[in-house]
Order: sequence, then C-alpha cells, then structure tokens
Amino acid sequence: MSVGYIELNRFVREKLPEKRYNHSLGVVEMSIHLASLFRLSVTDAACIAIFHDAYRYDCDEGTAELCRKSGIEVFPEEEKEPMLLHGALAALHFDEVAGPVPSKWKIAVRHHTLGHKDMGKYGAVVYIADYAEKGRKHLDDEERGRIISLPTLEAMVMHIMDMQRSYFKEKGMKEAEVSVELYEFLKEGGCFA
Repeated sequence: MSVGYIELNRFVREKLPEKRYNHSLGVVEMSIHLASLFRLSVTDAACIAIFHDAYRYDCDEGTAELCRKSGIEVFPEEEKEPMLLHGALAALHFDEVAGPVPSKWKIAVRHHTLGHKDMGKYGAVVYIADYAEKGRKHLDDEERGRIISLPTLEAMVMHIMDMQRSYFKEKGMKEAEVSVELYEFLKEGGCFA
C-alpha cells in the first residue's frame, strides 16, 4: 500500500458530500471499536471503513457491465439498483487510489451492502459498523448497545439481518438471494474467515 488512512480520508472527504462523509467517519469509529474487541488490525479496519462509501455517487446504468468486465460478480438486485454496486466500484478502484491493497480490504468493501458468506471478518466489521454507527437514526443507543454487546461478529451480523428481515417483511420487500445465503450460512454455524 502506498497511501495510508490519512490520505484515504482526504480522498473520501473531497469526494463525498458532508453528510455521507460524516457517516463514513462514524463507520470508522465503530469499525475501530469492533476491530479492537476482536483483536483485528485497527489500521486495516479504519482504511476499509473510510473507503466503503467512496463511490456511493458514481454508480450508473453502466456500472454493472464495468464490474462484470472486471471480473466482479453482479447480483440481480444490484442489476436493478446500480447504487448497490458502490461497494463493488470502490473495490475496483481501491488499488488505483491507495496502491496495492490486501484482497481482504477489497472483499470487505465489495460486500458491505448486501453481505456475503465470504466477506471475511473485516467485511463483517464494516457491515456491522455501516448499520450501527452512532449517526444512524434507525437505531437508538439501547439497540446499538445490544448489537455490539453480542459475543461474536457472526451473532452481530445475524441480529442485524433479523432486524432487516422484519423491516423487509413489513414493507413487502424481497431479501437479496446473496443475503439469504449469508443468513443460512450463519444459521448453520458458519464463521467468517
């Protein structure tokens, strides 16, 4: 890696509107906390977290084809809603912005929206942090505390997915197949590598 967190933070601050940038800072804070709890690298967690939404506003009708041409699998829900591909787009651009980065960083950023059974521990960290950072209004402090007090990353992800499933059911929305696969993987005792 040729640049570190400070340079990534600067890049993201210039790229995103203030509200989304502030959300990214909240994800960094929560990711550092989770990484510390589970003895992961806080530097890795912070770099992944600050970059997770860097391409949130760059997706358009051509993003799915760009991802496919670059060897990134595109899920049906992402095909219908290109904004969901912002993690894939960030993963695609991570090396050009930061220099060569570990594949676990790209995988984590790629799968922070819908989740994936192969997203790894850092993917789980940013998935949880993206949902539960302090600026999110859909959670109160009690529920946020309940999530981050669970004993494993897997339990936290499942708890979040249970909440999302209830919301989807209430709104008559269909859950993404890749998310269903993640849920089943965790329900059967799967662990993030």
